[in-house]
Amino acid sequence: MNTPKINYVAVGAFVSAVVVGLVVAVATLTGRTGATDPYYAVYSNVTGVKFGTQVLYEGYPIGQVEEVTPVVESGAMKFRVDFEVIEGWQIPEDSLARIGSSGLLSAITINIDAGKSIAALKPKAQVRGREAADLFAVMSDMAGEVTDIAENDIRPLLATINRTADSFAATVDTVGILLEEDGKRMVQQFASLADDLTERAPQIVQNLDEGTANFATLSRDLSETQAKLDKVLDVTNSMVGENRAAIQQSINDLQYVADSLARHVETVNQNVEGTARNMFEFSREIRQNPGLLLSGTPPAEKTPGK
Repeated sequence: MNTPKINYVAVGAFVSAVVVGLVVAVATLTGRTGATDPYYAVYSNVTGVKFGTQVLYEGYPIGQVEEVTPVVESGAMKFRVDFEVIEGWQIPEDSLARIGSSGLLSAITINIDAGKSIAALKPKAQVRGREAADLFAVMSDMAGEVTDIAENDIRPLLATINRTADSFAATVDTVGILLEEDGKRMVQQFASLADDLTERAPQIVQNLDEGTANFATLSRDLSETQAKLDKVLDVTNSMVGENRAAIQQSINDLQYVADSLARHVETVNQNVEGTARNMFEFSREIRQNPGLLLSGTPPAEKTPGK
């Protein structure tokens, strides 16, 4: 074998080795180093997701995206993302496949957040998906909302504030004119009132001192009166204690008298009623013949017809 053929064989072998090394490196980086299990997730937005997008499990590379297919669910457009992971890899049933990136300049990946379920998903099963938050889209929406607020809310508010400020300034000017006319008179009245209070202040202070002294005297008198009342109560209690038997006897006597009156009250009432009738009859006779008080003889009866 001549030298050129040897060189061609060497170059070919080197190129083949580089290609094989590159394929092995790519397979290692994507997690496709052996048999795999298929899974899929459904998203409303798959920005940045394409064939070869890396699939991570809690940040660890386990596979890659194989296909992105548009589908229709409940009348809305969705996107089914099929991906392959290392064969036998256990993914809990309540795991969540999020689309995102670790930084602003990092590549888009599908990161599976491990769930807490003991049961694992079977191959070809669906993993719950969550779309990535588009920071720029959110900022654009916020900018649009801020612009709308500035145009429809803040600008009319500023116009209203300006009109209110102008009206307030005009009102202040009017009030200033009125105060300029009445201010001097009010100041004079306040000055006169202050002078009057200054003149009467000593008398007011003296009256307050006298009132305080009188109140103190009244307090002492009340204290003495309270002490006297306490003594009277003590004496009364002592008298009641010493004459308890006599007081009890008086109460018993009163009770006996009351009982006696209760027993004879009917008789007394009858006698009073008879006396009242006799007095009524007596007064009637006197009215008819006052002479009874002198002679005691009733007048002769008149004969009918005479």
